[in-house]
Amino acid sequence: MPTAALTLDAAGFPSADGRPLDLAPKERAVLALLLQRRPAVVSKEEFASAAWAGRAMSDESLARSISRLRRALAPLGLTIDSVYGTGYRLDGGASTTPPPSRLVMATQASPATLEAYLHARQLAAQRTPAAVGRAIELLRTLIEREPGYTPAGVALAEALAAAIGWGQVPTDPSVEEGLQVLDQAQRLDPSTPGLAGARGTLLDMAWRFDEAAQAHAQAMQHGPQDADSLLVYARHLLFTGQADEAVEQLRTALRLSPHTPLLRMTLSRALIQAGRGADGLAEADAASAENPGQLLMVAFKLAIRAMVAPSDDIEAPAWRLSEGADTPPFVWTVLSFVLARLGRREAALDIIDATLICSRTTTGEATLYAAPLAALGEVDRAAELLQRAYDERCGMLAMVLRDPAHADWLPHHPIGRALLAQVYRTLSTRV
Repeated sequence: MPTAALTLDAAGFPSADGRPLDLAPKERAVLALLLQRRPAVVSKEEFASAAWAGRAMSDESLARSISRLRRALAPLGLTIDSVYGTGYRLDGGASTTPPPSRLVMATQASPATLEAYLHARQLAAQRTPAAVGRAIELLRTLIEREPGYTPAGVALAEALAAAIGWGQVPTDPSVEEGLQVLDQAQRLDPSTPGLAGARGTLLDMAWRFDEAAQAHAQAMQHGPQDADSLLVYARHLLFTGQADEAVEQLRTALRLSPHTPLLRMTLSRALIQAGRGADGLAEADAASAENPGQLLMVAFKLAIRAMVAPSDDIEAPAWRLSEGADTPPFVWTVLSFVLARLGRREAALDIIDATLICSRTTTGEATLYAAPLAALGEVDRAAELLQRAYDERCGMLAMVLRDPAHADWLPHHPIGRALLAQVYRTLSTRV
């Protein structure tokens, strides 16, 4: 009997010769692991960690899942062999299975665990200090309750990196916490997607770029077709002054995940950093068109327009951003930058002064006002904000220093020169 070619889609659903297989979630998880490890033997411990997410797994429950899979695969000419004292392996057929995705791994959990994990990731994806802080709380609780659920460890490390970026948590202890969580996840299940990329992200936020480069290289070796890994690797390239290479990685990521707004936003930024302003503006337009009505997308497009091709017609929509009942902090950053680029000096300074003096602003948020200040010629004030971020080890500073808005003045300012040398001390040849 000819055997069928088994594949898994990005969500972990199996197909045989293009026809979907109707399997229960547990059997899908078991089959995914067998496919990913074929022709190697999968141990009972690995099944317990991956398909049972660290919860108690009896030999009988695993045997029942294997039995159901054997019945489903037999008509396809596929068999599952028992290896005495070790585990099981899949035999027969050709596989074109991709590496396990985050979604595949994450769904191998109870509904309550999965809901908590997805909610925390959605919060972290907002990338505001308040949302990131809440995500950290939820993930710490989830890990305490489900220590074997390794995707939560990766998500916590990424959220901690974002919090370090904003300057809302101390750098060294937060990096150490994140690395310990990742080490634990590595011990429990080294196949967990995103481990190496999350490690690289943490190290980037601590300005340990050489160590981060090693982690990102490992991530690329194990998941060269993973959009999340490509995104964090591209950020590392932007931190380290390799914008052209970042553009290539982000274009690959977009081919894999074409409807992810953050990818297009980062690509737009990378293109501008690489000196391709018109292309960067086109990507910002595309991001806005694909996400109509989203405040963040509108604000991002206006900021890019102000940077690349400022014109009077962007002033009115920039003001409209601030008309809501609960204006997000990033709106004031964008509005002040738009006004500064249009030469509306007094209006821009009023917003900057009100925000920095009268509101609760993290160190990371404050660095974003260096761009409008620099556009107004207030480079000493801009340098003071960046120096404060350095003094507090605010991880976001690594990206802010690469902002094209600072390219003309920063290398020529005494504080700017010192910051570039200090933050990129292991990368002096690229500064």
